[in-house]
Amino acid sequence: METTSYIRSDSGTHIFIMNTDRHSLKCRQRCRMMNGNKVKPFRFISYKEMNKFQKKYDQKVFSINYKVHSKL
Repeated sequence: METTSYIRSDSGTHIFIMNTDRHSLKCRQRCRMMNGNKVKPFRFISYKEMNKFQKKYDQKVFSINYKVHSKL
């Protein structure tokens, strides 16, 4: 099942529209880096907040497809 999520970058300067599914988000939440540290979580925002941010700062909104499959 395909979902659309709105995500703000770590620095807060960019907005991404991410097309993904629940399984990919679950894998990301439980993911660890090669050195054992946890991966930083996504910063989700609402559609309304994305529109405000885009109008206020006149920023481009980037669209990405995020598909992840577990190794097991």
